[in-house]
Amino acid sequence: MNGQVDRLAAADAALDRVVALQAEIDALTARRTEAIREFEHAFEAAYPPAAAAFADRARRAELACALRLPERTAERMMGEARALVDRLPATLAMLGRGLFSYRHAQTLVDETAGLSADDTDAVERLALGAAPTQTASRFARTVRRLRERRDPSTMVERAANAFTGRSVTIDPAPDGMAYLTAHLGAVEAAAIHERLTQAGLDMQRDGDTRTLAALRADILGDVLLDRDESRGAFHGITPTVVVSVPVGTLLGGDEPASLDGIGPIDAATARRITAEAPGLYRLLTHPETGTALSLGRTRYQVPEGLRMWLRIRDGSCRFPMCGIRTHRSDIDHTLDWQFGGTSDHGNLAHLSRGHHTLKHHGGWKVTQTQPGRLTWTSYLGRRYETQPDTG
Repeated sequence: MNGQVDRLAAADAALDRVVALQAEIDALTARRTEAIREFEHAFEAAYPPAAAAFADRARRAELACALRLPERTAERMMGEARALVDRLPATLAMLGRGLFSYRHAQTLVDETAGLSADDTDAVERLALGAAPTQTASRFARTVRRLRERRDPSTMVERAANAFTGRSVTIDPAPDGMAYLTAHLGAVEAAAIHERLTQAGLDMQRDGDTRTLAALRADILGDVLLDRDESRGAFHGITPTVVVSVPVGTLLGGDEPASLDGIGPIDAATARRITAEAPGLYRLLTHPETGTALSLGRTRYQVPEGLRMWLRIRDGSCRFPMCGIRTHRSDIDHTLDWQFGGTSDHGNLAHLSRGHHTLKHHGGWKVTQTQPGRLTWTSYLGRRYETQPDTG
């Protein structure tokens, strides 16, 4: 009996440590929030007035690179810091005491955006009483109800503004898979899901043994890619993606291929895609095989063969922490053409339009120490190196 009591006491003590550590983590996020706001003020004071138009991007880039985060995440963190320090000090104070999570604080930031100071204070005061005893998801529902009761008149306008942010994104996943996420209006999303569900149930009633979740995914792919068995499994995909397949894989080897924007795909899938392709582009990546990787000063414009090589080599914008794909980026001369830069793979790299501008006007500098290996120096003098996807 005593042994059981001792074991229960040990488990209870361990749980106490977990709770205490979580409270410390939550309190540290409050201190980090305050430090981010302090950084914003200090950077604004230090940045040259002549380049003020680029100050926001330069500040965001500094924070993103220092924390190894995407710039969008850094931008959100700075916005949340402004809201918590300037508009929601009571929320920040309770977070600093470790009474709830940063997700709770984010909910109040999001749900009080656009409210007057009086309405913000009222919603915050009522919500904070519930925060320590509710999960983040339940707390979000609580705050949303409080907001709508306080200011229902803006709901239509807010819904319209939110609708302008609809999007479709893709994120890589292991084992040749990816997440395709559609951010849609709630009514449209529910209708699409219901239609996929009903179509899947119909196919199951006809004897299809796939799971309903798999059927939803397959039906969505069939519709969007105009895909059917008579024209091959990958009909419709070849004009819009780039797949790099090693010659050995085409001959039956097991070396993975690479899908642009996603990463490795298995050899069998690569061979099936290649078999369905109406034509093939021979990507030559070495000087002895004939690809013109260097044009020197003879030509400013980059020819198609070299463009393709750079697209595969870089994978995305070569600014630190940027994931914008190469097809949405510019090809930039690392050393400007007007200052003697050459058009070769050791002086060319993809930069998104925003980071291209930051390089020329925002105080960031870059050198290409080896072909494809870029070293960046920020306005504050911090150094970051980016590596190519391949090559």
